[in-house]
Amino acid sequence: MSDRKPFHSPRKYGLSFHSCYATVIKAVDARYDIRGYMLAELVKLCLKNRARVLDGRRTFYECHVQLEALTYLECFTANLLFGPGGRLCPHEYHYVASDESLLREKT
Repeated sequence: MSDRKPFHSPRKYGLSFHSCYATVIKAVDARYDIRGYMLAELVKLCLKNRARVLDGRRTFYECHVQLEALTYLECFTANLLFGPGGRLCPHEYHYVASDESLLREKT
């Protein structure tokens, strides 16, 4: 038996992040009209904070983006990361978006 832990390449995590980023961007952009730089910032923020936009930044984004779009972004990202077949373990995740019915509509 070896006491070594498996080596996890930073590149692997980078590719996974970029894959999730592209998937979320495509889904949200297809449904809502959000400026590119704003959507990019939101998606990065959401992916880095366990599929949510933190309250401090949320008030800023609510002035520039539809509330429904923010909720959809969080629900879609949570489903991608923690849903069935998601990238992370669902037991790690304790946040529930306020309106998951948005995911069921037109997806």
